[in-house]
Amino acid sequence: MIKKICHYTGFCLLLLFLPISGMAADLHPLTLQEAIAIALRDNPLIKARGAEVTGAVEGKKASKGDLLPRLDAYAGYQRTSDPMVVVPIKGFNTTPPTFSRDHYQAGMTFSLPLYEGGRRWTRITAAELSKAIADQELTFSRQETIANVTNTFKQILSLRELETAQQQSLDALKKARKDVSRRLELGRAAPVDLMKMDAQVAREEQDLIHTREAAARSRQLLAALLGRNPAVLPAVAGKLSTNVPPLPEADEETLAAMVEKRPDIQKTSREVELAAANVKLQRGYHFPDVALTGDYGQRAGSGLNDSEEVWTAGVNVRFNVFNGGIISAHVRQAEAKLAAARERLRQQKLAAMTEIQQARSRMREADGKIAMALKTIQSARESYRIEELKYRTGAGTITDSLLAQAAWFQAEALKAGAVYELEKAVVDYRLATGTIEEGIGENG
Repeated sequence: MIKKICHYTGFCLLLLFLPISGMAADLHPLTLQEAIAIALRDNPLIKARGAEVTGAVEGKKASKGDLLPRLDAYAGYQRTSDPMVVVPIKGFNTTPPTFSRDHYQAGMTFSLPLYEGGRRWTRITAAELSKAIADQELTFSRQETIANVTNTFKQILSLRELETAQQQSLDALKKARKDVSRRLELGRAAPVDLMKMDAQVAREEQDLIHTREAAARSRQLLAALLGRNPAVLPAVAGKLSTNVPPLPEADEETLAAMVEKRPDIQKTSREVELAAANVKLQRGYHFPDVALTGDYGQRAGSGLNDSEEVWTAGVNVRFNVFNGGIISAHVRQAEAKLAAARERLRQQKLAAMTEIQQARSRMREADGKIAMALKTIQSARESYRIEELKYRTGAGTITDSLLAQAAWFQAEALKAGAVYELEKAVVDYRLATGTIEEGIGENG
């Protein structure tokens, strides 16, 4: 029966690996809105993304600082093996030069880049794109966290509904067992009937344990998403909804607009722009570097005597003549990375369109499955009532009654699983269309 239930509901995909013994419970039940708010505030991944955005902002500031002049102070001392000139000769018939083995110097240097083939401006563009990428990564991490919290939260609600249905089925079965036991004492039932009833009770008790443990593991996962210790299981409040939201038209233009809204698509688009900027940066190394430089300071000999004011100013030009083809190779490498980035963007857009269509399909499928399950529950409940009545009057067998009981339980499990599938499909659809934050807390 467990395998059949997993087949119908998809609960076999749960994360069922963490131990449950010794778990405490958070007595304050969280609404979906509260759980999402806590996750957006305390989830470690979101905090990490926020720190990356801060780092990108500083990187952008640093790249802009390269456009400003650079002013450095320096000071130094040297002792030479032989006396060397401190103050050189200034001309004919003037004071002779001063020599010393000790040389002191101090001053300021100045440099201002005038032209570098556009590389500095390209670095600024790259830093701005890196900041935009970090922003989109943060946004997408927020959206993924919202989706994960919502799906886990509603999985817990679904398992709770399943547990309620199982408990009701088990209570009814135990009540029927008492009746069989009394009938056995009166000689109106065979011992094998009681044995079959006990076996069915044991199976359904095991099913109930499985559901409770699965719910506990889902609560552990929710605690981790909230940035909390999974040893303290969060309680949840709310119930699932069977309402299918209206779906917009899925023509090519609408799909394209939805895809462009997704932050992961926007992030990949910025990565393409960043790869293009890197091509421009590498090509800039083919051009000369031109810089305005200057130096002003003092130098002196032993005992700081014979000090002299010195300065230089000029324009420096540097142009690569030959470097073994390194620059050209780097350009080709950057162009190849740009082509790869463009293909990744195209592939990601195709995947995004597929996710939207598949989410819409799962929503329609789950809606039909819910309608079928509701009808099946009504029929199975009535069948069980009839078979139980037939057994009590001697017109039926305990096997028929138990089969009807199992069919009723499976119908309830199918409904609980279908409702969760619908809720998950709605969340997946909103995540796929980049609108997940617009639906925070709905049906929760």
